[in-house]
Amino acid sequence: MFIGLSALSFSYRCGLIGRGTVRAVSHPLGVEDIITLATRAGLQSIEFPLGILPDLSPNRLSTLRERCNRCGLTPVADSEIVDIDLLKAHIPAAAMLGARVLRVLISPVLEGYRRPFTDNWPAHLADVTARLRAVIDLAAEHNIVLAVENHQDATSADLAAICTAVDSPFIGVCFDAVNCLVVGETPYAAFERLGPLIRNVHLADYETYPTTQGWRLVRCALGEGDLDIRRLFGLIEQYAPDVACQIELVSHSARHVRILDDDWWQGYPPCDVREVLPVLRLFAQTMRLRDDDWRTPWERGSGEEQISLYEDQQYATSIAYLRTIGVLPRF
Repeated sequence: MFIGLSALSFSYRCGLIGRGTVRAVSHPLGVEDIITLATRAGLQSIEFPLGILPDLSPNRLSTLRERCNRCGLTPVADSEIVDIDLLKAHIPAAAMLGARVLRVLISPVLEGYRRPFTDNWPAHLADVTARLRAVIDLAAEHNIVLAVENHQDATSADLAAICTAVDSPFIGVCFDAVNCLVVGETPYAAFERLGPLIRNVHLADYETYPTTQGWRLVRCALGEGDLDIRRLFGLIEQYAPDVACQIELVSHSARHVRILDDDWWQGYPPCDVREVLPVLRLFAQTMRLRDDDWRTPWERGSGEEQISLYEDQQYATSIAYLRTIGVLPRF
């Protein structure tokens, strides 16, 4: 296991939220800045969207590769929702960067709310699977694993089905611990189901706030929220000890999981209520109240200084926590 940093931990400072509005950060961080932050903390990996690079020229990619090598960082690249033409560009770019894993998404769905996106989720999964099959030989040619993320849309069963259908050593899973909760699964059970398929891990934590329809999940520093991170690391050691685990404290907007709303369930097949009881128990254990202020600085309309400080403090606290529990060495 080795610990890395996802650029999405600094989604505001990297200019990924607020882009094109008056709330955009004035001087966005680049990938070189993320490399510096990771190196100073003694991390071993970085992850970033290829789309934040000004271009994918061989010169730019080889320069980044050389710097990552000098800093002892293994790069993981991010693509977007599975698109054949885009992946034909991103797969060789990831290889030129020195990455061996390229994260991909399967839909724009957020908060587990599938119904507005499609009334036939299985057909959508079949279409995504066909698109992945169309580029899997190219991935094999470049020695790139396409890691499909559970991005607030897919269950562990969905991901396992995609990997089984594509049937290649160059397909796998990017596992986000918090996103499991958004589709009614605990991260611990989902990790056990997907263990041999996992090729990249996103480390995050969350605070839970009850609503009339379910719960809001709000980002926080590692170790300050409701996730049992020690338990998660035990599962990583057991099932996927060689994967990169990226600190990814991503969303500045709370994720409202409307799991108590009948309409939310229209996007899912029927299931026994006992299948979702573990998640409901986790959510119900929160001591926070419905009227507590759950808003992040972004959602409160704070300015650049406050939002930037929020990201910096959560990252520093997360690094300190990982040192405390022995996952990172103490300096």
